[in-house]
Amino acid sequence: MRPPLALAAALALAIAPSAGVEGEMRPVRVAAVLPLAGNGALLLLEATDSGTLLPLVIGTFEATAIQEARTGARPPRPLTHDLLASTVAALGARVERVDVDAFEDSVYRAKLRLALPGRTVTLDARPSDSVALAVRTGAPIFVARRVLESQGLSREDLERLRRDPGALERHLGGGAAEGIRL
Repeated sequence: MRPPLALAAALALAIAPSAGVEGEMRPVRVAAVLPLAGNGALLLLEATDSGTLLPLVIGTFEATAIQEARTGARPPRPLTHDLLASTVAALGARVERVDVDAFEDSVYRAKLRLALPGRTVTLDARPSDSVALAVRTGAPIFVARRVLESQGLSREDLERLRRDPGALERHLGGGAAEGIRL
């Protein structure tokens, strides 16, 4: 049997934010979902405290799922993210938050936190799927401060990129942004 102090410490670790202390995470909102020429979209997350924009290249399906949830569109049958949201609710859980907590090897990483009766579960997830689920459930979205500092754009950066699409391609690391309209 664990002593009470060890049990309290284990519980604290189990429910801690995925990227360290709360101050390391910044709240964001979905600022825009912009289609890319050809395939995919650019998801812009905006830090609510600083206005810093985080650009993420996402798939067309996830972009559509995010946009439909933002506009309140209801498909005739549940799509994947709708099914996941209703499954979470049916199991007596709720989406507590989404943390975009890392950028490694040109890939963003996220954690999806689910609150269940008596415990919290943290799952590794793609940011695009996590954001689509958060928008459906009203869960808050956070980004690690270090990710915003290394990958974020200011409004001035965005205006510069609007005038020079090649700069956006360089920022995103390749041709993913070819043909984007900002």
